[in-house]
Amino acid sequence: MSSPPPFRPEDFEERCETCLAPPGQLCRAWCDTGYTVEDARADAERHDAQRDTKSPAP
Repeated sequence: MSSPPPFRPEDFEERCETCLAPPGQLCRAWCDTGYTVEDARADAERHDAQRDTKSPAP
């Protein structure tokens, strides 16, 4: 199974095509096509990792 394409900024301006979740919100629990809690967690972890690697050395 291939990974879904990366999110684009305009993806957060449209409702989910499957469950009609509002723009920028997590999809419904039963929805298998949209932004999930796991996606949000992975994004937060990536963001934290990038921030840690970009922090200036003391």
